[in-house]
Amino acid sequence: MKMAKLLLAVMAAVLLWPPQVMAAEDAPVLAVEGRGSASVAPDQAVLTVGVVSTGSSASQAQAVNAQKIMAITQALKELGVAGSDIKTQSYNFYPNYRNNQRGSGEISNYTATHALQVNVRNISKLGKIIDTALHSGANEVNSLRFTVSDQSAVQREALQNAIADARKKADIIAGGLGRYIVGIKNVSESTGYIEARTYNANLLAGAKAAAVDTNIEPGNISLDANVHIEYLLNK
Repeated sequence: MKMAKLLLAVMAAVLLWPPQVMAAEDAPVLAVEGRGSASVAPDQAVLTVGVVSTGSSASQAQAVNAQKIMAITQALKELGVAGSDIKTQSYNFYPNYRNNQRGSGEISNYTATHALQVNVRNISKLGKIIDTALHSGANEVNSLRFTVSDQSAVQREALQNAIADARKKADIIAGGLGRYIVGIKNVSESTGYIEARTYNANLLAGAKAAAVDTNIEPGNISLDANVHIEYLLNK
């Protein structure tokens, strides 16, 4: 009895199903790929600066390095960088052997390296932050990468451009076939990541020797999006 009621319910649903939806089941399908991109000016940066110190003894190399790192950290805090935005990225300490022969047992001196990662949330201060780090004892600028605090707007724009590109292609193809779009069968998307922009560390480090203010022009960074859309065409 229950089975009979179930069959009757299914038959009733089929009879009441909108005819245009049923017709779409066997409608021709046109699959296209859409691509779009969008660009935005970065509002944050991630800077890595380092100190390389060499001493005749292990304690001397370590002490000189620690003193410079402390001076850099304090100077950046005074410039407005939060302590939570300064962290150690790497630390290395090793002996240097005479004639670069590690197994010789003759140590000439010691080297300590300490790299700090600095999150710069106010990009207008970036040049000043680099100068301050260099003049406070940093002798390496390992990397500079620009970021965007909120990527949602640029992602939305890239996707909208990708969808518009897909629809434009579909309209052209459908028109060439003497048909037009009546619906959509399936949609999938693939959105990339904000393109990293990295500056040459050697150029940045040269600012200290030249005794000039570092001027950074971040430009724009871009994001790409792709969509796969399967359109339904009229018969």
